[in-house]
Amino acid sequence: MSQQFAGKTAPISGGGSGIGRATALALAAEGALATNSGCWTG
Repeated sequence: MSQQFAGKTAPISGGGSGIGRATALALAAEGALATNSGCWTG
């Protein structure tokens, strides 16, 4: 992996599931600190 986002913070809305989760995982794999915001009331 290239770590092109190393040292960056990526705020993710809805990072607990679906596209938001996939985005958070992809950014984290590239070195970003992925912060999650969202609420699941299941």
